[in-house]
Amino acid sequence: MTVSSSMDQRQRRILGQPLSIPTSQPKQKRTSLISFFSKVSWKLRFQKREPLKNVLFILAERARDPNANKRHMAMRGLGTMAREAPDKVRKHKKIVLDLLVYGLYDPVSLEVIHESMKTLTVVLGKIQGKGLGSFFIDITLQTRTLLDDENDSLRYSAFVLFGQLAAFAGRKWKKFFTGQVKQTRDSLLIHLQDRNPQVAKACKTTFRACSPYLKLRKEYSFQSEEDQRNTKLYRQLSHYHPEILQFFYANKIL
Repeated sequence: MTVSSSMDQRQRRILGQPLSIPTSQPKQKRTSLISFFSKVSWKLRFQKREPLKNVLFILAERARDPNANKRHMAMRGLGTMAREAPDKVRKHKKIVLDLLVYGLYDPVSLEVIHESMKTLTVVLGKIQGKGLGSFFIDITLQTRTLLDDENDSLRYSAFVLFGQLAAFAGRKWKKFFTGQVKQTRDSLLIHLQDRNPQVAKACKTTFRACSPYLKLRKEYSFQSEEDQRNTKLYRQLSHYHPEILQFFYANKIL
């Protein structure tokens, strides 16, 4: 198999997303979406030397399309690209991150937001959180608001992504992320007992990842409001999740 043939196959996999369109969508919408992606795939078959960069530009155009279904498919396409061609994603990460953050803040479609979160998890893993810049703030702020969403899938993906952000905060964003974790602590405690077992499991993993940001300030010589909150944290963990409490003690967090 030639390099160009291999590249063509990757292009078709990235853009060949209409196969997974839910059958519950109106036939006319499904047809138009399939028509669009089929035309793009057909065109690329005859342009075997077409770089994946061009595929990215096609996805970028659709990521801002007025049609929410097309935006959703674009987010999914970016996820496929991240898996199939991680080198290209690293090379064009600013473009990719800009599109995903745009999708993360989608004003009308939960499907677009969810797909953006899932793809961000993949992309952050591929780039190891490097070069996020101010995107780190944008992603963190929106993800934190989704931790208490009524939709189980959104909550699950939000906890996974938030835990990943904890690993990539670094020195540059440590102070900012510490503040975000403190504001999120009640949500973390609540969802340790989430009605959905998978969400509760994701929350527990994220709690561990965020634990370094929950360290007490040793200079407190009296019981402040912060101390009272940590006492509450101790009681709840001691009762419901003693294994996490042991982890905190072992790492000198409590």
